[in-house]
Amino acid sequence: METPTSERRAHEREPANGEPDRQRTPVAHLAGILRDRFDQLSDASTRAVLEQVPSFRECGQDGADLASTVRQFLHVGINALAESRTATTPAEAELARAYGARKAVEGIPPDELTLSFYVVLRAVWVEFPWSTAQGDILTTLIGAMERSMHWLQNITTAVSSGHHEALVGTWLDVSVVGQQLLNALDDSDASDADVRLVVQRLGMDPEGSFQAWVAPHPEDGSAGRLLHTHLSQQPGRCAVVRTDGHLVVVGQRTDASAVEAALSEAGAAVVGVGLRRDGVSGARHSLGDARSVLRVTRHRPGVHRYASLWLFALAADSAATTQPLLQDALAAARAHPHLADAVRAFADHGFSVAAAARALHLHANTLTYRLERWHELTGLDYRDYMGLVTSRTAVGCV
Repeated sequence: METPTSERRAHEREPANGEPDRQRTPVAHLAGILRDRFDQLSDASTRAVLEQVPSFRECGQDGADLASTVRQFLHVGINALAESRTATTPAEAELARAYGARKAVEGIPPDELTLSFYVVLRAVWVEFPWSTAQGDILTTLIGAMERSMHWLQNITTAVSSGHHEALVGTWLDVSVVGQQLLNALDDSDASDADVRLVVQRLGMDPEGSFQAWVAPHPEDGSAGRLLHTHLSQQPGRCAVVRTDGHLVVVGQRTDASAVEAALSEAGAAVVGVGLRRDGVSGARHSLGDARSVLRVTRHRPGVHRYASLWLFALAADSAATTQPLLQDALAAARAHPHLADAVRAFADHGFSVAAAARALHLHANTLTYRLERWHELTGLDYRDYMGLVTSRTAVGCV
């Protein structure tokens, strides 16, 4: 909101009968100095925010919109200073809450949003013509700086409140639609047309590519919301669902490493990652990929990609039909879990005895002994292609 010259002059009018003569007080004189330099102060403050607050650059914030917002809050801040008050008016508080809500939707983190206001305050006082601050004005200025800090604290409290309320509301809306997406993807009777409608409600392109992540996670009512909040600040679109002891993410145009880092921060120790696939049918298959690889690697912490473990995942998915081939290996894996761990580590670490031994904190000779013992009990040779695939499939089923 710009402060035109005519409005600036309105503050300099002669007081009406019974109205306090603010213009003749040192505080009113100080406010007048700031109003006279309003354009300079607002431009310097806008530049400072763009230079010092990363998310205002990285989230593609519109410079003109930011400049307008700076002018709006600078205007009401100078008015508060002129009135020697620290409390916000109802209109100011509502303005701040609405701004916080808008920035939440745009993906600005709450701490950086608060920081932007203090960057503006600092820029104002840096640009202030200190050479004019003499006598009573200097004394007034010191008190005004303290009051402006208190007023700003009240403003940022309202901004943070609006930001939080928007995130909670957005999370509730997105989680409901996200659950609808998950239900549609899991329902073999749901048509692609039905899935497309849900996908579009999430702001995704039904013809685009999708990728899914699934992670076991203990019951925690806040985990899904916090994960959604984190991912909403990243590029792309994500649906986050907390269901049946798992966190499920279906994303589009996302940075896979950012999603996996967010899952780790949310407390997910084991993550299955599906292939990036095209279209709504691809979303179904990617979700299946992630679940399939999770079944194979559920004992080992880390991020496990279907792209790397697809062979073992496919074999494990067929375990029911290959039960007669796996009986001896399944029995050995259940009776001797340390041998099963040796097979799993050998298969999952590039068929390297040394790498597998390091992963299990064993001597290489100990690992080799356990693999040989597995061979003796099951007849499956870990050095043979089919023997290793059968062995890895079996240990993935227990």
